[in-house]
Amino acid sequence: MKDGVILIDKPKDKTSHQVIQEIKQKLNVRKIGHAGTLDPLATGLLVVLINNATKISEYLLSANKGYDVEMKLFQETNSGDITGKTIKEEPPWKLKKKEIKKVFAAFNGFMYEQYPPKYSAIKVNGKKLYEYARQNQDVEIKPRTVTIHEIKLKEYNSHQHIIKFSVICSKGTYIRSLVIDLADKLGTIATVSKLTRTLSGNFTLARAVKIENLEPKHIISMYDALFINKQPLLLYHYEDEIKHGKPIVIINHTDPIIFIINKQKKVLAIYKHIGRHVFASQRGIWTPDPNVKKLEGENEN
Repeated sequence: MKDGVILIDKPKDKTSHQVIQEIKQKLNVRKIGHAGTLDPLATGLLVVLINNATKISEYLLSANKGYDVEMKLFQETNSGDITGKTIKEEPPWKLKKKEIKKVFAAFNGFMYEQYPPKYSAIKVNGKKLYEYARQNQDVEIKPRTVTIHEIKLKEYNSHQHIIKFSVICSKGTYIRSLVIDLADKLGTIATVSKLTRTLSGNFTLARAVKIENLEPKHIISMYDALFINKQPLLLYHYEDEIKHGKPIVIINHTDPIIFIINKQKKVLAIYKHIGRHVFASQRGIWTPDPNVKKLEGENEN
């Protein structure tokens, strides 16, 4: 089985881990991973990496994400979504659509300090937050800087007390926390009732396939995956130098990370920029060859 990326339309009520294990068995692959977890409640785009493509995970994880979200007003759960235990309810009342639009407009392009949910996989002192939550243990949760690049109100159903919206946000944004923060600005409480990931970097849900329809032909090559996501690619003709992990000199190239490819568009290595012109293999951050002289005035990055 070749290296590459698979775009899966994740079903509801399955963990991301369960999904990738199904794919591993179905395609009989050695190594498998994914670029961004989805909660069991969530559906939509799961970026799955197989074999050597697992090595590019961090470069795909950092991409922006897009979601379609449904939030249920006047209800708060311990998990932040409808699958959790209800811990608070408020008498329903009709919100003014003008006020909803005003709150959403304030979050559009907004960078702020967001507190992750108690039920999340973030580690504090070597232990995941949800492990503390399940044991009813208090722990300090520190906020993380996130950016809401674009948020659009799609529908407000005053009878069912539901707000639907779409959002494009930075890596690390928790939609459950975003829903809580939106509700707070609206003067109430809310929880996530539906969630679908529609975008991860330049990968879209429209290109994803359901697990039952998955075939080897759906594997996107590493080259194509990186190209689609506008990662820096460089054709280097001296393939033996790359295979031996030698530092190389590239003129007028300032990307901190670069992917080396051959004529067949095979990704050979990931190189890290350690000077103005010198790159070294990331597999151990190779020491530059002393015979490669730095240009005058060159500074270490």
